[in-house]
Amino acid sequence: MSCSVFNFLKKSIPASHVFAVFSGLMTGTAFGLFIPLMVLSNSEKVVSYEEVAAVSMVEDALRLAGRSNSEEEGISYITLPGVQKYDGPRLAQSMPIETKETWLSWMGKNRGDDPAFLEQRWTWAQNLVKTSELKHPADVRAFLLTPREYFVRAQNKGLEYADTWLPIGYGATITDPDVVSMMTTTLNVNPGDKVLEIGTGSGYQSAILSYLTKDVYTIEIIKPLFFETDALYHNLEKTFPSFSAINRKLGDGYYGWGEFAPFDKIIVTCSIDHIPPPLLRQLKAGGIMVLPLGPPNRQYIMEIVKNEAADGSIILSRRDVYNGQSVRFIPFRDEIGASYSTPVIEKSE
Repeated sequence: MSCSVFNFLKKSIPASHVFAVFSGLMTGTAFGLFIPLMVLSNSEKVVSYEEVAAVSMVEDALRLAGRSNSEEEGISYITLPGVQKYDGPRLAQSMPIETKETWLSWMGKNRGDDPAFLEQRWTWAQNLVKTSELKHPADVRAFLLTPREYFVRAQNKGLEYADTWLPIGYGATITDPDVVSMMTTTLNVNPGDKVLEIGTGSGYQSAILSYLTKDVYTIEIIKPLFFETDALYHNLEKTFPSFSAINRKLGDGYYGWGEFAPFDKIIVTCSIDHIPPPLLRQLKAGGIMVLPLGPPNRQYIMEIVKNEAADGSIILSRRDVYNGQSVRFIPFRDEIGASYSTPVIEKSE
């Protein structure tokens, strides 16, 4: 039957028409294959954790990091907002969260958030409360006030509230919303606490912290990422003034920020197989440190509580906040890209 149909078409349709149809099919096929390949080849999205981890080990990218007391073209590598700090926690406490309607109404009157993302943020918050990854009302408010959409980089637009980590360039990532929330809740930050974050990254974690306390300090080791996020904060400060109170530093987070120690809470957002001694020293007695602890490709988010005995000795208690569920974070590396998950000879702070 197919032959008879072919013969009929051959007799009934002029050759010029057949050629035009054939050319169109060939052209369409070519474009159909070429355009997806072109998009894939030009896409900046990273499709696997292994690829991101590999980028984080590229020495050239990490050699761009500089020390905190350096200057280049007149730009200080430390951004200190100064004595007058915006009171993010007070704003958070004034925000109603009893119902979605009252919250949306308040946000519309008091904030400049993109309404397109508010529904997604509210849904996330409700789910995180159900899973206990957001436990305290203050943490719920901080999550609801923080516009994650500004911290997800351009190549991942459309995935702002996706349930996954996302690459932000330079071998770094923005952590999943649920893991960020769990680590925040575990810190149990109170207004007035002095909090140190190791690994500024996208800036999202510190932005959340700025609605829990006015005293947030954060360190980033990758120079271009530091300046990128620093500029992002500056651009957002007018709309979200809480971000103006975040103290930022370019440097090696392993050694903390001794100038402003001790800290009530410390959060580490890169993986390591031991607790960095300098950070432990800079943590107050009674303080909490949260970090991904363990060997490469298999870390556990640990809560470390530091207490001091009557004789002055240090007592540490540890808790796996996900009860045996492992996580994956980018490795904790020094200024030349070497992993800190090996014995370290300390230098002076």
